[in-house]
This record gives sequence, structure tokens and C-alpha cells, in this order.
Amino acid sequence: MKKLLTCVMVMIAATAAADSLMQDTYYLDTITVEDTAYSGAVNTLDKTEAKVVEKNRSNNIADFVAKDPEISMKRKASFGDSGDVLSIRGMESKRILLNLDGRNISSTGNVGGNYIDFGTIPLDSIDRIEIIKGGSSAEYGNSALGGVINAYTAHPSANPALSLYGTLGGWDNADDFHNIRGSYAQQFGAVGISLGISHQQAEEYLLNNDYESFHIAPKLYVQTPWDGGEFVFGYNYTKTRRGLIRSNRADGVPTGDSDPTLAGYNTKIYDDYPLSSGETFAGGTPTPSMTVIGDGAYWSKVRQLLDVKYSQFIGNDVYIEASAYKNIEDRREKNYADVESRLLAQTSALDTFDPTLTSDGDLVLDRDIEVDRSYGFKLKTEITKGRHLVVAGAEQKHLKSGGIDVKYVDTNYNSAVQNGWTGNMSDSGGNDARTDGVFISDTYSVTDRLSLNFGARYDRFDSDVEDADFTDSAVTPKLGATYSITPSDKVSVFVYQNYRTPTLPEVYWNSQSNAGQISYLEGALKPEKANAIDAAYRHSFSRNEFVQLSAYYYDVDDYIMHKAVPVSLTSKKTSWAAYNAQAEFLGVTLSGAHDITKKVSGNFGVTYQKTKKDDDPADPDGNLDRVDYIPDYKAQAGLSWKITEKTWIDTGVTYVGEREYAINTTDVATLDSYITVDASLKHKLTKQVTLELYADNITDTDYEESWGYPALGINMGVSVKWIL
Repeated sequence: MKKLLTCVMVMIAATAAADSLMQDTYYLDTITVEDTAYSGAVNTLDKTEAKVVEKNRSNNIADFVAKDPEISMKRKASFGDSGDVLSIRGMESKRILLNLDGRNISSTGNVGGNYIDFGTIPLDSIDRIEIIKGGSSAEYGNSALGGVINAYTAHPSANPALSLYGTLGGWDNADDFHNIRGSYAQQFGAVGISLGISHQQAEEYLLNNDYESFHIAPKLYVQTPWDGGEFVFGYNYTKTRRGLIRSNRADGVPTGDSDPTLAGYNTKIYDDYPLSSGETFAGGTPTPSMTVIGDGAYWSKVRQLLDVKYSQFIGNDVYIEASAYKNIEDRREKNYADVESRLLAQTSALDTFDPTLTSDGDLVLDRDIEVDRSYGFKLKTEITKGRHLVVAGAEQKHLKSGGIDVKYVDTNYNSAVQNGWTGNMSDSGGNDARTDGVFISDTYSVTDRLSLNFGARYDRFDSDVEDADFTDSAVTPKLGATYSITPSDKVSVFVYQNYRTPTLPEVYWNSQSNAGQISYLEGALKPEKANAIDAAYRHSFSRNEFVQLSAYYYDVDDYIMHKAVPVSLTSKKTSWAAYNAQAEFLGVTLSGAHDITKKVSGNFGVTYQKTKKDDDPADPDGNLDRVDYIPDYKAQAGLSWKITEKTWIDTGVTYVGEREYAINTTDVATLDSYITVDASLKHKLTKQVTLELYADNITDTDYEESWGYPALGINMGVSVKWIL
């Protein structure tokens, strides 16, 4: 009974969101949907809202959703890129909320930047992923202008659930990368346990960019003596090692490949690796020990997520949930000498680097960074009364980062600049901020065909970052309506406001520009405020066939830019800054699914997106009048052919249009459009075992998601999945 109530309440919330046409739900395994424990609740969903897929060869959530037409990717590397790699409707990671079982798992970040590190949350035991596009939900607050990604692990049942998965593949060799993962869940009376574990490893495709990650996530479920109550204790541990990409361009500028007019820019240094730009260590003023990258340079990161949740049903109409979380994230960074590259970087008269005192391979930088020490609390209730579903709650988040402990710097290698970020004597202090939020919404079924959603949220933000104290608050209203024109036709419209407060790195870098470093940007940073509209129309032909037209428009006042800008508009010297501009986002998406025959089904999606950026004080001439990396058009189409009851083929085609990107404040680059083709052949060897052969980028298309960093060409592999 307790499990049934849990399942029903979860699905009530999912149904309310699905009815509004603002949510896509991906079930990661068909076994989950067909499980009898879920059958009663799942049937309450319009099945055209759920996209049922296999776990496949995807390593993490970003890989899993990359084909979505309204999601844009800008990865430098196919494995382990922890940068700002994903955008929903043009809004990047700092404007997206990623939750795991209801708790936020975005990293607060240090002065180098904040991000969602998708690599720290593999798909070990993920049951389903919900994507809420836009900010129409009152629950999720000021980090969700672009949308929310909710990932959920499976709740244990009396029957053991056990799965093992392994994939092996590559681009040059059959074992260039592997991904091994497993999951287990079972309920023993009042106590349940679940466990996810995985290991990924990839050889270097780009120069020096090897990758390895280990993840384990145990979870304990304890039902209370009083009916309908449960404690959940969760722990996630991830250890990741990633080599920094070294430049493979013979342009003589090892610290920044941003000038394609230089001789040697399109000439390889090493023939065994693709032509690509390099990376630098993030955080602090750039110095040779951070920017001149040698063989073996890497960062190693340990991330721990702790959380506890108590849920209680009161009768059949009230659900209460109280939760708390803590993030602990540390990164170790090491760089090693490349004397020849260091000599190329010696351009200042103050630079006294002596190549006789440092040898290739010598340690030149060793530091520890306390990236994240955040914690928070949330109280939420859901009340079903007559035709009303009321969701209300309050939350508090303490955003904290720790210090930078510099253990060693080679002062000869680093002689061009000495500063507190890389010197021997100084460490940085931590930064912190606090956000408080209160929300309430009511989904009111006026009739069997018309439902209205009323909501509002109050947010308050207070930060203490270096010398910058920042306090602000806002109330944001939400209003939506969903109407079933016929049993097969449904339309939803949401009109609302959204609010986003600055991140810790943004507040810090704004304080630096206000300290006189960038005079034309001086002024207090303002939070973002958006007026938005989301609309969608869906026609369902049958249970699994539909066509949907979606549209959105977001007008963002005081859009926060965070990037390197010239210290003056006439200078070539740059420094990081955060400041306000204006931005608009609009788009239209057509998507659908159709059973062509009893054995062949197809799906498609195409998006037109347009962004506009203006009133940018660092770009007064409007050299780039749009948001970086967002294509005007993106499309995907796929076919699935069930050859026999045990064998089927899946194929997919993805088109991504041209994307513009500001190389610097005066130069704009354009990434070419591209088309990729993927295919897989699956065969069910037994009831429990499925074998898959797959090939990605079959046409071996040359393309880039991030300017200067070529993506993988054709790569193939084999995977095996066993489910008990």
C-alpha cells in the first residue's frame, strides 16, 4: 500500500505537468514502464507524453538528451567535458536546474565559473528523466529560466531489480573507450536499498585529453511505523580524472588559439591527433603555469553529494516532503613543463624565464580547489482537494565555495606574473551566498476539458563575495491554461515572469571590474528578469502517434554576460568580467511520432530558434547581435524497424545549423552546419540479455560543437545489457 501511494503521488505530479504539454518524460528502459508495480499509475499518463527508450550507450544525462531539437551542445570533448556544454532554448547551464530525486546537483563553482558537470551523474540507476522547458513551474525558482531536468532513480520493490551493462568501442581501435555500469534495488520489509555503480574510461582523442571516471551511489529507504512515511538517505561519490587539451596548432601561440589568420593555425604539430585548440586551467589571473600546458597536465575531481528526505502521506489527499542536502566537491590540478611552448609564450620584458632551470615534464603547478561546499533545505506539500491540486513549499540554499590552496608553483616557469592565485604564499578565501524561496501553485480542473494553473514565487538573494555585497528579491507570477478541444486535440498556454540572481563567480567578477580594472563596466550587477510565454498544441492520432507544435518567447532584462572583455575599448588586453545586457529568445518546434507499419515506426523534430543580444557595453558596435552557439535550425528524425520479436534496427539523422560565436570582442566565427547519421542493431539473446552493435556518425562528418575543437568522426562499438 505504501509503495502504491508513493507511485500514485509521483505520477499525479507528472500527470499535472504532462497535461500542460510543457514536459517531456523519457523512460530509460522499457522494462520500467511494463513493470506491474507501475502499471496502475503509468496508465494515468497520456502515453504520447512518454518517450520510451533503451539505456543504450549513453554515458550521462547530457549524452542522453543531445538529440532533442531544442537542446544545443557545445562540448570541446566527447568524454568528460565539465564546462558549460548544454543549452535549452538558448539558455545555458547557469539558467538550467538539474535535479536528482528532487535535489539540485548543479555545482556552485569557484571564481573560474559555475556549471553542471553531467559526467558526475552517470545513468547507473536512473529510471526516468523529465525535461520541463521554460520557467512556467513556480516550484523551481531563480535558476530555471531555460528549464528543468529532473532525473529519478527507481524505488526498490520486493522483487530484486538487477542490471549489468557494458559497452566497448572506439574511433581508431576497438577499445578506445569503455563504459561499465550496474544497478541493484530491492525492498526487505520496511527497509529498501538501491545501488548504482559505473566506470568509464576513454583514450585521448584530442591531444592529452584522456578521461576516466568512477561513480557509486548507494541509497537507503526506511519506512516509518506510521503509515505512508519514509526516510531516504542518499550518497553519490564520483572521482574523475581529465587531461587538459593541449593545442595541436603550429601557430606559435600555445596560450590562446584565437587568431585563425596566423601562419600555422591550420597546421598540425602532431600528425596522430586532430587539429585543435588547447585549454587552460580556470580560476584567477592567467599565468604561464596555468596557460602553457604540458604533457600529462590534468585535473582530478572528487564530488560527494549527501541528501536526506522524509516523505509522509496524510490520508489520500495530502503529501508532505522535507529534505536537506550537502555538496562536497574538490579538484586537484597539476601542470607539467613544456619548455619550447613556454619560450613561445615569453612576450613580456618582465618575463625572465630561464630554460636552463626547468626541464620538460617538471611539475610547475600543483593546487587544490574547494569548488563546492553548498547545502540547503526544502519543505514541500501537495494537496489534492476536489478539482484542485495545490503545490506549495519553501526552500533555502546556502551557496558556498572554499579556498584555493596553492601547493607548488615553479617560480621560474611562472616568472612573467606573480599573484595570489598561483604564488607560493597566498591562498584564496571562500565565497558564499544565500537564496530563500517560497512558492505556491494551484492546478484547477475547471471542467473535464479545461484546467487552469495559478502560481507565484518569491525569491530573495544575499551574497558576500570578496568586497561585493549583493542583496535583491522579487515576486514572479505564473498563469497557464490547458484546454482539450477534442479527445485528440489539446492546447496549452503559459504566461509568466522569471527571475535569476547572479552566481557566485558572476558576483565576484563584477566586483573586480568595479575595482577599477574595467572602467566602462563599473556599476552594480542586476539580477535577470524575464517576461515569457510558452504555448503548445498537440494532436494525437492514436496512443503512440502524435504531432505537436510548440512556441516560446523570452524577453530577458539585465541579461548577465560573463566573459573576458578588453580592459578598455581600445585595448587588446583582456580581463574577465560580469555585467548586464539585454537578450531575447524565441522559437518554434514541430515534432511527432508515427507508426508507419506494424513493425516500422518513425519520429521527428525540427526547431527554428532566434536569439537577440543588444545593449552590450563590451560590444558597442554589435559585432555579435545574438547569443553564442545557438543554431537557427536543428532537426532530427529516426526510424525503428522491428525485424523479428527479438531483433530490431534503430536509425537516426541529426541536422544542426550554423552557429555564431564571438572569438573576442571584435571578431566573430561561424561554425558550419552539419548532418550526422547513427544506427544500431539490437538482438535479444535471451529474456534477460540484449546485444547491441552500433555506429555513430556513420558518414564520418567533420564538425565542431565548440569552435576550435573537432568532434569524433565515425565511431563504433558493441554493448551488452543483462536485466534480472
